[in-house]
Amino acid sequence: MSSSLTEAVVARLRTVGAVPKEQDLYSGAGTDFYDRLVGSDRAEIREMLALARGTEGPILDVAAGSGRLTVPLVRSGKRVTAIDLSDDMLSRLRRTLPDHAMLECVVADMRDFSLPQQFGLVIIGATSITLLDRVGRSLLYATVRRHLTAHGVFAFTVAGNASAESFSVSTDCEIEVPGPDGAETYVFSQQVEEDGAARIVNWVRVADLVEGGDVTVLTSRLRVLDHEILSRELVHAGFAVPAVSPVRTLGGEDIVLLTTTFAGHSGARDDDASR
Repeated sequence: MSSSLTEAVVARLRTVGAVPKEQDLYSGAGTDFYDRLVGSDRAEIREMLALARGTEGPILDVAAGSGRLTVPLVRSGKRVTAIDLSDDMLSRLRRTLPDHAMLECVVADMRDFSLPQQFGLVIIGATSITLLDRVGRSLLYATVRRHLTAHGVFAFTVAGNASAESFSVSTDCEIEVPGPDGAETYVFSQQVEEDGAARIVNWVRVADLVEGGDVTVLTSRLRVLDHEILSRELVHAGFAVPAVSPVRTLGGEDIVLLTTTFAGHSGARDDDASR
């Protein structure tokens, strides 16, 4: 069995004799689904805009995707550099803000990139830091340090305790996702591995589960992290102990925002982020 497919999805495909076609959730055909899945989600935007109001100069949006955070920041008058490993994702952002003077898009790996400037605010939204393992996060912290101004702020989100607990349990269910012609039903399958330290996530459209067919399985592999683990890592990487504040969500999801600066500087602005 491929390591990117859950056992439950493999079993479900086997019952109808279907052949899986694995597709990364964040590239190619996965980008359309991801946009439909999270496009209407306003979580984190309020908090990031609050941080941006106290920032002078350009902002760096890491793992920006199709621009869920970048677009409102640019429209608020901020100059933003958006980086993402997926050019497919950034292409959607470019189409949303075509040739915008306040936007620069760069295809780059968040673990190791080099830009010709520093930023007063570096952000990572959508709990994207969980895409990285421990080594990858160490590389990310070092790269952020190189691109952060002396009094700059590094801010990112991660699941709170309640959500982190749900990520530690294997799950299989059906979920309605907005589609071009109305809601579509998808199988959501989550398989927990490495003694609860990682999870494989699969999405399969139920309508595609036909006998003998080729079925696209959208896949992602994520780490299961909490703010305490990440806070310790930040301090070890030379950052100050982060301020941890709740993110307001419409659906009641438990998400927290970590905000930090270089060790020795006070610039987390957790009061601003809570407005």
